[in-house]
Amino acid sequence: MNNTYDVIVAGGGIMGSAIAYELAKKNQRVLVVERDDQTAGAAGATDGVVGYHTKKAGFHMDLAVRSIAMFPGLSEELGMDIEYGEGCGGMLVIEDVEQLELMEALAEAQRVSGVDIQVIDIQKARELEPHLSSKLVGALYSPTGGKVNPLKLTFAYAAAAKRLGAVFQNRTEVQGVIRDGNTVRGVNTTAGDFFCEKLVIATGAWSAALGDMAGFPLPIKPRKGQLVVTEPVGPFLNCTMQCARYFVIKNRPESITDEYILRTGASMSIEQMDDGAIIIGSTRELVGFDSENTLESFESILRRATALFPALRDVHVIRAFAGFRPYTPDGLPFIGKVNTVEGLYVGAGHEGDGIALAPITGRLLAEEIVDGAPSFSLEPFDPNRFAKA
Repeated sequence: MNNTYDVIVAGGGIMGSAIAYELAKKNQRVLVVERDDQTAGAAGATDGVVGYHTKKAGFHMDLAVRSIAMFPGLSEELGMDIEYGEGCGGMLVIEDVEQLELMEALAEAQRVSGVDIQVIDIQKARELEPHLSSKLVGALYSPTGGKVNPLKLTFAYAAAAKRLGAVFQNRTEVQGVIRDGNTVRGVNTTAGDFFCEKLVIATGAWSAALGDMAGFPLPIKPRKGQLVVTEPVGPFLNCTMQCARYFVIKNRPESITDEYILRTGASMSIEQMDDGAIIIGSTRELVGFDSENTLESFESILRRATALFPALRDVHVIRAFAGFRPYTPDGLPFIGKVNTVEGLYVGAGHEGDGIALAPITGRLLAEEIVDGAPSFSLEPFDPNRFAKA
């Protein structure tokens, strides 16, 4: 078996698969090393929201605009139906005047990136989503939001990469990084040693461990999210939807005073899949790699969901799951070249935006690795930004 490649990508989830595909398009010999399988990590424990309404204004939104623009053509490009629902819309529902003021300021800032987003009153919101509670104040609404099947998206990227010659080494764990002085030369794995000119860390919430192996500390932590899934029902939701608290917890946690909310990150995220099942979440918990579901979180999630959507009281929950989002201190991912270790790159830390940002991350990182510079500046996502500080 060949054990020498141009690029080794550590991590075969949505991010690693997208990166491998874009590298293979550029005629790179690529090996993807994945300790389990393609959807064993965050890609298999998430919803499929592809929208603007949850993104930070500024650099984060600009990156999202470029990534979301890629989705309409992905099924054809990758050769597999990814169940992309374009234009279903996205909402952040607003519960009080304080949230209303915050969402109005957010919408104004987000529109700088050219997106169609606005605050609407509850009457208009209920015209779009009749099952919403009439007690709400309104919603931040983007009509161009979309959704995708995250499992199919991940498998599609992996399959397309393989057709272009990329090799996927599943159920293989990286145990060390081979270096020659300050230059990456390969990885030690449970399947033997593999050698490369360049190594990409794309192991999501587990990326800090690999960074340590390579000699580059990465401040990425696992942030657990618990979600529940209902029985299939008839048409219930059009939009992908979160509550305004979802954005506040993620981007302005200092404004939260409730100890329970701070500890669990409990908010509401809801989406209906093509088969009629409704995915309801979620929590944002910094509890290490504790993957257990908890009754406390289930009760919080379901109480909140039924308060915002009273009709859900008559729908049965059939299963629950938890996953780990890769959290960074400033809420922005790490995408690009490491300055202190030659040949080392990072594509990780997207937290809850990995599905939406995978296409552009793969493309820009491949451009930087192969062409020497990306077509869109990655400076705000520089992996070295905390080392510099």
